Amino acid sequence: MNKLINILLAVSMVVLGACREEFWPDLTKYENLLVVDGLITNDSGPYEVKLSFSTAVQNPDFNPFSGAQVVIMDNEGTSETLTETSPGIYTTAANGIQGVIGQQYKLIVTTPGENHYESDFQTLMDPVGISEVHAEVETIQTENDYYPLYGYQFYIDTELAKSDTNFLMWRMYGDYKYTSDFLIKYIYDKRKLKVFPKPDSLYTCFAKDKITNLITMSTEELTVPKIDRLPLNFVNTETQKLSIRYSLLVKQLTMTKDAFTFYSVLSDLNSQEGALYTQQPYQVNGNIYNVNDAGDALLGYFLVAGVSEKRIFVDRPTGVDFHYGICVLTRRDFEAYGYIRFNDPASWPLYVTTDPDGARALPHQDCVDCRRKGGSINKPDFWED
Repeated sequence: MNKLINILLAVSMVVLGACREEFWPDLTKYENLLVVDGLITNDSGPYEVKLSFSTAVQNPDFNPFSGAQVVIMDNEGTSETLTETSPGIYTTAANGIQGVIGQQYKLIVTTPGENHYESDFQTLMDPVGISEVHAEVETIQTENDYYPLYGYQFYIDTELAKSDTNFLMWRMYGDYKYTSDFLIKYIYDKRKLKVFPKPDSLYTCFAKDKITNLITMSTEELTVPKIDRLPLNFVNTETQKLSIRYSLLVKQLTMTKDAFTFYSVLSDLNSQEGALYTQQPYQVNGNIYNVNDAGDALLGYFLVAGVSEKRIFVDRPTGVDFHYGICVLTRRDFEAYGYIRFNDPASWPLYVTTDPDGARALPHQDCVDCRRKGGSINKPDFWED
């Protein structure tokens, strides 16, 4: 959201002609604004609201806003004050306020400086269901005709909606299983070499695939309020993401037209690359405002939406090329083992592997400890082998 807000900030303030002329505006005056990113759905909580300061477009980052009072309220007067569980992250209790279809909700934020921000009440819409999420092995042609991208293209089919007009957005969360290249046979620590008790304990990891793109679509111009084969994300074989098993969780959000307009612009801007282009002038505002100062600029949205979700698992695709790097033991690795005692103690423990003949080698530790590639050895609760 922070990245998308920065992109929106950059483009929404710019007026360009239809000739696609490049234009780079001065955006420094739009830095350090309050950014609000919150969500409540019919899913069970806890719900999360993020508060941050906007950062430079060239270097988007999460700069937390701490110490605020954050409240979610429904139209019947029930409310909950959220707890700041980490800097800038405010969370409801596990048994706290629950989003209910048909109810209306608003967000109230009071800053340490006594600025008072609110959103208008929004109705939590009845979610359109997901019929199926499926994946197909496909090839994407690149600028290099001799180097296409192979991978899985994910698609979604919705159920037949109850009403003709529905405003939908999809958020995706990927997870994957991968391995290191070698088993650990020995561990060197405290100037001692010992047999590693569980050679495969740091061999298999699970990692998250951060998917930042948003996809939006409305059914208002469809003959039948049902979406089939809508392309979601494409996962290629340039990394280890598809090397063993991959999981995609798709959340389908049904929202109001105003929310749909806001997130559709974010989706469009996020897909643009290079210079800032647009066909016509526009500016899109979020739904958060300063109660006492209409001129106080801030960014973001408190989203109230009905949600349905599905998770899909896919195994390593067959008949396609993979291009991620793998480790190979070299003479240097075997020589490095001979000098293992001269390594800085700060680098301990060091993990040692062997070749098929039992010769010991000290490879780069990324090759033997899968955690060093960003994953965890803990299998997620939802994972299916």
